[in-house]
Amino acid sequence: MKQITSLAALLIPLMLMTANAAEPETASISPDHFKQVIFEDDFSAGKLSKRWGMYKSASIIRDGVMVGITPEDAGHPSVNTIRIEPQADLEVSVRFKFAGSKNFQVMYRDRTCKSSHAGHICHVAVTPKFLTMYDGKTGIFRKDIRETRKAKKKLDDSIVQLLKTKSSRHKLDLDQASWHQLVIRIQGDAMETFIDGKFIGRFQSEGLAHSTKDQVNLTTGQREMLYDDFQIKGASHK
Repeated sequence: MKQITSLAALLIPLMLMTANAAEPETASISPDHFKQVIFEDDFSAGKLSKRWGMYKSASIIRDGVMVGITPEDAGHPSVNTIRIEPQADLEVSVRFKFAGSKNFQVMYRDRTCKSSHAGHICHVAVTPKFLTMYDGKTGIFRKDIRETRKAKKKLDDSIVQLLKTKSSRHKLDLDQASWHQLVIRIQGDAMETFIDGKFIGRFQSEGLAHSTKDQVNLTTGQREMLYDDFQIKGASHK
């Protein structure tokens, strides 16, 4: 099996380029901003609902949880997708447990967005040691940047410096034998993350404010990741 698939090969080196800017000690995005439940799944039905799209995925339901599985030699991480009505502000929560794979991502996309590869807008990557928040739309998935990196060409120094502002990495020390809960809140151009109720960090970048996010993906880097109690909430109606 390929231990690092194509998407991971693009993402992981960028973690080394991430600037660790001073962060606030407390969150500022109110959970009360998100009162509209758009989708939720506790995987108790015994099989994936028809709402879930799959790409390069062998994911299944096992013992009441979703098992994220990247097929052998897939050449791309397993992607399990929920399509939603276009939204700007979103809260996503999911319980997770490492079960072989060392990383997963929660990814937000808009397939109609032509300036970003495959409509990637932003995402959060989690390993046992790090959580990284990305603005992909104006960062690593911006089409010219992505094509330069894919061709293994050297990035201009100005682009290297730009990319340092397009992600934010935070140290973790997660017990891989235990379940954890990730919560991601996006409001305007700001994203805040929490694990097990603890505030991890805040990140601001213009791409996060993209107003028509219409997909949320669970992307499993290798095999396997366990997921449960997945929920997407939208901003409350005024």
